[in-house]
Amino acid sequence: MGSPSPRLVAKNPPKLPPLAPLDSFNEDAKVAEDPNLAPPPHPFLTATPAIHMDAMAFGMGCCCLQITFQAEDMDESRFMYDQLAVLAPIMMALTASTPILKGRLADTDARWGIIAESVDDRTEAELTGKGGTEDEFMAGKGVRRLFKSRYDSISTYIYQGACSPNTPCGLLGSPFQNRILNKYNDIPVVIDENHYLKLRSEGVDPALAQHVAHLFIRDPLVVFEGRVEEVDDEKETEHFESIQSTVSSGPDQSEKRIKAWPTG
Repeated sequence: MGSPSPRLVAKNPPKLPPLAPLDSFNEDAKVAEDPNLAPPPHPFLTATPAIHMDAMAFGMGCCCLQITFQAEDMDESRFMYDQLAVLAPIMMALTASTPILKGRLADTDARWGIIAESVDDRTEAELTGKGGTEDEFMAGKGVRRLFKSRYDSISTYIYQGACSPNTPCGLLGSPFQNRILNKYNDIPVVIDENHYLKLRSEGVDPALAQHVAHLFIRDPLVVFEGRVEEVDDEKETEHFESIQSTVSSGPDQSEKRIKAWPTG
């Protein structure tokens, strides 16, 4: 398990000045006067009136509606992932209902940005791409430039058209070869090269290999006592889920092994 980031989370969503009560800046004034209450220097902090929140619970404590779709197979799952990646931001805008944070009216109306900041455990080097001391126990040694928080928008589409043993994805002559244009994957995608090469060597197509290798640029946030060396990776996916479940992009794609219990 990698070392935790030494940088404390500091969420400062903007207030809505016109409707702020006269004493709404009292707490912020106390923070400014007492250095023990102030968060550490942060490159994105500004002098704009903000609602100071310095714990992960402010983000992860937000309520939401989470829906799980069970797909027929991996192809359908990947297709749904790409479709939901486009629809999810629209639905979030239509259902935005978080205008109040810490009892104060904010100049934002959705919770996603708050959650993204609350779990942003990047080191200063990962955040800014400058300097930093390497830590061999961290993914990317704690200095690889990471452009997003653990929770953010998707970085890549993963569907490659229908696949089968006779017409694998991307196979020359496959009727689905050009169904999905890779030009839509047009933003930087940081990956763990070792995981990517391992997946490719095992026959995983480039799009899915890139998606999974992108997860492993992070360190696990949750590890339970008695569930580390005791877990059999040949039978359980718990170690993978410790990464998968703590790196979210709105829609999440996940494989679940379902055990069938005898009945009757």
